[in-house]
Amino acid sequence: MVKYLEIYETIKDRILHGKYESNVKLPDGTSLANEFGCSELTIKKALDILVHDGFVVRKRGSGSFVKRPLSTQAPKHLYGTKANAAATGQKLETRVLNYSVEPATDFLADRLNCIEGDMLYHIIRVRVSDGEPNVIEDTYMPINIITGLSKKHVENSIYEYINSSLGLKIHSSTMEITITKAGEIESENLLLKLDDSVVNVEQVVYLDNGEIFEYSNVKHRCDMFKFATNFIKI
Repeated sequence: MVKYLEIYETIKDRILHGKYESNVKLPDGTSLANEFGCSELTIKKALDILVHDGFVVRKRGSGSFVKRPLSTQAPKHLYGTKANAAATGQKLETRVLNYSVEPATDFLADRLNCIEGDMLYHIIRVRVSDGEPNVIEDTYMPINIITGLSKKHVENSIYEYINSSLGLKIHSSTMEITITKAGEIESENLLLKLDDSVVNVEQVVYLDNGEIFEYSNVKHRCDMFKFATNFIKI
């Protein structure tokens, strides 16, 4: 990983774990450059990403400050369901409804920027938090990018496997959130009635090298759905 991304990750981790507290000024560029053994330009690149990602705000003439965090109860997107459950002290159970390898349709090839017929993992999982089934994840991933994914990983944490075992960095996603009606699979697995409203989160997820590694539709029970984000004008 290039130096400014390493610094970005280190400072972000300090913010998330409270070493740099909300509304507190970060060390100046010279101090950070001395700490990390790099140029101030490298520090600026790292801080630019932290600003873009909503962790830091610059105040003209004053320096860079940690932004006030979102609710600590809000899930941190792209950290994974298991990590979010652990952070809030929830007991998480995963029920795997499907784990297979299938060829990409024209629709999926367009979403995943691959070739029609390329092989994809197709994973359907029900997530149960503290005994309450609340999410169904319908996910596709190219097997040539997420190599060696086993059912054991699917039953545990796919994102943990991607980060820790494959050494890949999950970077960003685009998503669309809509309200739709529960079908048979949602009714059966989320304890809903047919045509009850559910929240559908459709997303495409990227690695830090720009590759798309996931296309998914995730249906949430409305009474258990919570989402938070930062909006940044660029």
